[in-house]
Amino acid sequence: MDTTAVGRQILILRKRNGFTQEELAEKLGISAQAVSKWENGHTLPETAILPSLARLLNCSIDAILSPVVMTEGGTIPFGRHQWRVLQTDGNSALLLAESVLEQRAYHEEFTRVTWEHCDLRKYLNKQFYESFDPSDRARILETRITDTNNPWYGTPCGHSTVDRIFLLSITEVLQYFGDSGDMRNGKRWYWEDDKRLVPSDAEHWECGECVNDRFNDARKALYHKVYNAGWDERWWWLRSPGIHVRHTTACVGYVGELFICGSDVYDPRGGVRPAMWIGL
Repeated sequence: MDTTAVGRQILILRKRNGFTQEELAEKLGISAQAVSKWENGHTLPETAILPSLARLLNCSIDAILSPVVMTEGGTIPFGRHQWRVLQTDGNSALLLAESVLEQRAYHEEFTRVTWEHCDLRKYLNKQFYESFDPSDRARILETRITDTNNPWYGTPCGHSTVDRIFLLSITEVLQYFGDSGDMRNGKRWYWEDDKRLVPSDAEHWECGECVNDRFNDARKALYHKVYNAGWDERWWWLRSPGIHVRHTTACVGYVGELFICGSDVYDPRGGVRPAMWIGL
């Protein structure tokens, strides 16, 4: 057993529950020095004390002795779902749902809309957020969400927001899944007769232009079909605006292509892969 990892976990859980070392020690009937030794990785809690320690720290014994390791690119359980760790930053981590969790329209009306005012933002920060247990909700951090105008069409992205749950932007997809340079170099593709991706030209600029590169597989998402326990590929929404002359929002396609042009906001087939920053 990794005493250093267990000690760090006890430290994190103690602070999350608002105890000083002295206060936790008093409740357990031990010395503050004993708690300090746990947290420094010198010793482990005695077996007899673990049930009381877990109760005070609002967790299971396994959560103390087998802490989840946050590794960028790895996956962890949080709430009822599996999440990919996109980034760790000190005492926080950026998570993205490992698969498409559900299908839902970005916005219910056929209208131009940005992330700031879309229905999906409201749903994620209300119903979806409230689906987590109180202890997990306490770990989900408020985050200032910003974006840039659409890189190919200049469509305005709207104002920044403060959210707990959000969608990735075009820029973040390139940052975390890989950037071939095709987007900034304007290397564009479109679906010809819905059968194959071909290079775009002036004649086909409205036909769903996308980035089609070696990072497609990394961006491709799976959707869990609950009722038959199967998996299927699904496209998923981003929060960045799509093409300026249509009511669209950027998305990632079935084969992982990055649709800068976007998909109609009212399409109920859009996959939802929420993202969030959580405290460690």
